[in-house]
Amino acid sequence: MKILIADDDRTIHISFTKFLTEQGHEILHAYDASEAMQIASTQSPDLILLDITMPAGDGRNICQQLKSAQDTADIKIIMLTARDSQHDRTLAMELGADDFISKPCSIPYLDRAITKLTRK
Repeated sequence: MKILIADDDRTIHISFTKFLTEQGHEILHAYDASEAMQIASTQSPDLILLDITMPAGDGRNICQQLKSAQDTADIKIIMLTARDSQHDRTLAMELGADDFISKPCSIPYLDRAITKLTRK
């Protein structure tokens, strides 16, 4: 599976990439919102791990734009945030996110979330 990690935290990229490549996934990287939109639109990932708060934009807006566009509407999106509020969780789901994970998250938790989404 092709997975885009869109987060400005390089530690997230390192830990998620190590695990996901060991699982056989192809990993794409974006460190700000504009880069995430460009990669999502041109590389057609199967799944995006999308931080809510990034430089050059907002993950919620990216989620809404991707889910609204015909070419990208089927991409699975897991929103990531260090702010675990019910408001953020509800808003992310209303904008089309397929799941919501609070950071930091354990690798086993991430694995379960990805497995759950890809079995649908």
